[in-house]
Amino acid sequence: MDVEVRFARTEDEREAIYRLRYATYVEEMHLYQGQADHSLHWLKDEDDGTAHQLYAEVQSEVVGALRVQLGRERAIPESLTERFALERFLPLVPLEQLSVVGRFMVRRDMRGTTVPYRLIHEVTRFLIDEGLELAFCDCQPHLLNLYMSLGFRPYLGTFDHPEFGVMVPLVMVLRDREHMEWVGSPLRTLLPMDGRSEVPARVAPLLEAARDVLSQELTDPEHYWRQVHELMGPVRPPVFAGLSEQELQAVLASSHVIQCAPGDYLIRRGQVARTVFVVLSGSLEVRDGERVVATPTAGEVLGEVAFLLSSSRISDVCATGSGARVLCLSEKSLRALIDSSSRAAALLLLNLSRALAHKLVQRADSPK
Repeated sequence: MDVEVRFARTEDEREAIYRLRYATYVEEMHLYQGQADHSLHWLKDEDDGTAHQLYAEVQSEVVGALRVQLGRERAIPESLTERFALERFLPLVPLEQLSVVGRFMVRRDMRGTTVPYRLIHEVTRFLIDEGLELAFCDCQPHLLNLYMSLGFRPYLGTFDHPEFGVMVPLVMVLRDREHMEWVGSPLRTLLPMDGRSEVPARVAPLLEAARDVLSQELTDPEHYWRQVHELMGPVRPPVFAGLSEQELQAVLASSHVIQCAPGDYLIRRGQVARTVFVVLSGSLEVRDGERVVATPTAGEVLGEVAFLLSSSRISDVCATGSGARVLCLSEKSLRALIDSSSRAAALLLLNLSRALAHKLVQRADSPK
């Protein structure tokens, strides 16, 4: 498959990107209903006027795109400066060497192809060639391992996006080959072998201080499993009942743990992401509109309905009190387990079904 990746130069190219956004965010994901132009079938915003738009084309059709905003062009708005807490980095790295990558989307039928990586590869090449030191982005929990495998790292707690719910801010150090090799990024080949920068040493304390995200990508597997076991406590959550230690490790291999701040929406009704969450600690509310229908406790599962039915989310789930810590199991990794281990998959699906049945009984017995 021939994939052409280039920056939009004409209004026709930009409009094709806006139409892909509409198809992806509005029609597929049911987001930005109030901001989209439904007559033109496109989605754009005021930041598009100062941003660089990169897109991928296959057979003359735009199948993927992303947006990059450069600090040196004063194209990073105050809203993103606050979202990514850039004030933490400005004493260490000038604004002119910072960038923000967003609006990353790929047409559904192209998501398992080379298109996503080609877009990331080309935008990273552009940023390196332009002398940028840091690239910021954010992602939903189910995409966290993908972004970290490319070299992005968490440095901040989660934040609540009005459309997507819980998002994790990430940063990539761009211009140091040794750092890229250390984080295992395939993008290291864009840098010369002697490519060096002082930035990794400067920002290392900010990255090391991040404790709101735990992942196997950030440590060795043994250490991560010990951390998760400690967080689960002496009694396994019922969703893992019957699994051998080896099977449990297979389930946890692509998992991660996030800390949600009070007010964060772990799940928003209508979302299409189908991550399954296991509550480790803290307080959450399941809401149907303004009505609280459940208050999950440690060990309970959330999001199993969308996973089992391959459907969109049916309820909102919000962190309350002092927040909550949850274990995230992506739909992709769970379905891979189903394909690779019949026994573990059967137990996991049985446990998810039992969890759902238990909730139905509880809600049927609770006063209306």
